[in-house]
Amino acid sequence: MHLTRNETEKCVMARIVRQKKLHQKNFTLKQYGTWTKAEAAARKWVKATLAVLPPPIGMKNRMTSRNTSGVVGVRLVHAVRRREEKEYPDWRWIAFWPGCPNSGGIGWSVNKYGDDHAFVLACLARKLETVDRAAIDAEFEAFLGSRDYKRLLKLKQITPG
Repeated sequence: MHLTRNETEKCVMARIVRQKKLHQKNFTLKQYGTWTKAEAAARKWVKATLAVLPPPIGMKNRMTSRNTSGVVGVRLVHAVRRREEKEYPDWRWIAFWPGCPNSGGIGWSVNKYGDDHAFVLACLARKLETVDRAAIDAEFEAFLGSRDYKRLLKLKQITPG
């Protein structure tokens, strides 16, 4: 872990990323003579460097540049529903998280619930990390009209076309 054997450049690269900053050092064959010695030196450097660096930040609940909704783990998806050879556009707010029992997450249709309602339900599902719709609905009833409800709606960045 943290080591890569670069045969083209004839070196062992040691890389550690913490708080979006790369810490890297190369251990060349010219310097160490053999791959085994270079890798041993690289492991020693990694061990010493890890001891002084802060622990890694987990990916869970981290906002990334790919996020388009304004809330981690919530996205807007466009689907087409077909019934009796007719096509109906369907926008859905989907909540997902690591370990979600539903492979695609849990979603609420904008057509059925309205944009704001569906968005807030998806946010609550993500916060509670549950697919139990009754529990999410109960939380929504307590949440509706609160200051946090209004704050959450201000976070929303996209609305269906």
